[in-house]
Amino acid sequence: MNYPSPRHWLLLDAICRQHSLTKAADLLALSQPAASQALKELEQRVGQPLFLRQGRQLIPTQHTLDLLPRLQLFLDLQQELVNSDPDKGELRLVASETVGCYLLPGLLAQFTALYPQVEFKLRLCNSSEVLHLMHQQQAQLGFIEGPVLSAEFHIQHWRQDLTVLFGHPRLHQHLSTGQLLAQRWIVREPGSGTRAVLEHELARLHWTPQHLLELERPEAIKQAVKQGLGIGCLPLLAVQDEVNSGQLIVLDSPLQLQRHFRLVQHKNYQPPLLQKFLHFLHHGD
Repeated sequence: MNYPSPRHWLLLDAICRQHSLTKAADLLALSQPAASQALKELEQRVGQPLFLRQGRQLIPTQHTLDLLPRLQLFLDLQQELVNSDPDKGELRLVASETVGCYLLPGLLAQFTALYPQVEFKLRLCNSSEVLHLMHQQQAQLGFIEGPVLSAEFHIQHWRQDLTVLFGHPRLHQHLSTGQLLAQRWIVREPGSGTRAVLEHELARLHWTPQHLLELERPEAIKQAVKQGLGIGCLPLLAVQDEVNSGQLIVLDSPLQLQRHFRLVQHKNYQPPLLQKFLHFLHHGD
């Protein structure tokens, strides 16, 4: 049988990441005709189309999506065979907004100080999108904020976090239930871990805020609250600097908004570099 070469599989992986043959060709230092010919050869050897063409964009077929987990195993193993040094290489991470903005930058700086030949690619999105990108093999490790049930991944508790209600300094820190519910609540979008924790607590207390404003970015929520548009709900990590400087205040409430950050790992294969990074996340060395 005429099996595809490693070059073909690298091209398939690059197209899935870039959603473009031109960008994939540039990434692999191939000419456009060479990349087109390689993709044609791969589809002939696999025996079916691997992408749907939508304008200039290539959309993976279901068969391609089914191939991706095994393809990533193959490429990771190939990289390990060529480069057996666990202190160098690339790690692809995907994280929720809070973890990616307020926790990971410092941790990545510490890790790269220990292992300067390690490169990181980090994508930020909400927790539900983290699982989607992990399913598509776009990342080797995910970080999420909310609780999740998944038979596909290994989910592990990592760190505890506290989410708070906060407001403009002109508000009184001790508002009654009626006063709180009469405020405009400025919250994250559905699908975010912060929103999931808040909705769980609102349901527990049978609370229904009268006015709700959804914003997708923590910074947008903070700015809206600073302008007096309403009260916000975000992890304490995201507002600690503003609280310390007196720009915002934490509001007292009976909401129990403690939660855990979680690591999302593929169940099958973990390359040595990822194992080293996981050890660092848990033990700090």
